Amino acid sequence: MKKRVISILLSAAMISSMVVAGGVTAHAEENVTLNVFDAHAYGLEEYDEMVKAFEKSHPGVTVDVQHAANDYDTLLQSRVNSGDTPDVFDAEAGTKAKMYYDYAYDWSNDTEVLDKFNEDAVNLGKDDEGNVKSLPWTYENMGLIYNKDCFEKAGIDKLPTNMDELEEACKKLKDAGITPFALAAKETWVLGQVATHFMIDKDKTAAETVDAIKSGETAFADMPNWENLYKFLDLAVEYGPDKPLEVDWETSENMLANGDAAMIHMGDWCQSTLDSFNPDANLAFLPFPVGAGEDDATVLSSCNWTYIVNKDSKNLDLAKEYCEFILTSEEGQKWMAEGVGAVPGAKSDMEVTGALANDAKTYIDAGKTNGWIHTIAPGSYADECGPYLQSYMLGDMSADEVTQLFQDFWTSAE
Repeated sequence: MKKRVISILLSAAMISSMVVAGGVTAHAEENVTLNVFDAHAYGLEEYDEMVKAFEKSHPGVTVDVQHAANDYDTLLQSRVNSGDTPDVFDAEAGTKAKMYYDYAYDWSNDTEVLDKFNEDAVNLGKDDEGNVKSLPWTYENMGLIYNKDCFEKAGIDKLPTNMDELEEACKKLKDAGITPFALAAKETWVLGQVATHFMIDKDKTAAETVDAIKSGETAFADMPNWENLYKFLDLAVEYGPDKPLEVDWETSENMLANGDAAMIHMGDWCQSTLDSFNPDANLAFLPFPVGAGEDDATVLSSCNWTYIVNKDSKNLDLAKEYCEFILTSEEGQKWMAEGVGAVPGAKSDMEVTGALANDAKTYIDAGKTNGWIHTIAPGSYADECGPYLQSYMLGDMSADEVTQLFQDFWTSAE
């Protein structure tokens, strides 16, 4: 979910007074600017409409939003460190969000607000003491995404459920003149997410898997599917673009949507971008065939991103109201369900337009999903371990060397 920095001032200055019924002039609220920092560069048209609706109902208020999906973590950390903490900002639920909980407003006593959300989603925003320090955005699902038309053209009528079948599918796609993979290997966060599929133990939750790794109960070399990670990366290199490490997330999605590649690794958060490249793209999830059979193939699902209100905001009540508005109002849910194409973390009857989110629901209902590991991994996981996988893809490191580096990182990280 990375994109270039987009700074958008979403409204013009509001007038300082207005005329109300009876010709009486009522002065608007004192002019206030609410500073919002947001990682999401999806559904921006709906986001703009949502913010305008908030401003319209709050005369004198300007919402200044900076969308900074590329290098978001670094930019946010820099702002916080310099004392420029935004009034409202988002962070990945789990390890990264907890880095900012010292700055976060505690929603625990705001029961009327919390009752608007699904309980399992709220739980992801709790600190170690059970206090609600952030509010959930959407449920997100990730895994392999494939172009159905490419598979049909190549004569693939059964989805692969193991690495051997995945390799056979790649051969058929190549023979049909289609690039099988466009893995966004330039992005360390993508490779970090890919690796977590191969850590998953189908008999454990994601949290239990992480605890087992941290405690030393589970070693990477002993994970039943870990060696298949390297087989997958080999396939991505052999059956991908000539320079696989130059493929960024946007190129990856563009190639998939336009049928120039058959498979990528990404999540349903990219639905609007895929639609912008080709609204007629026929796409679906392919449960990641990490193991020996169909039971090991899963889609990973979580209410991943949460929104934090700066407890020291000069406009705390307004910041709280804005956060609640974007996550629970009709306008906010339109942004999530229609603009982003994802299922809101808040209780909602709004129909989700995203084909991928609806496709993922079939796997959720069938019990073929597990949770996300990368959001509860040590905070620098992708930054540290993603480059190891890039080095493997370049032939600069062996699988054994990378495995040992993963083990060393997880063992030493707090």
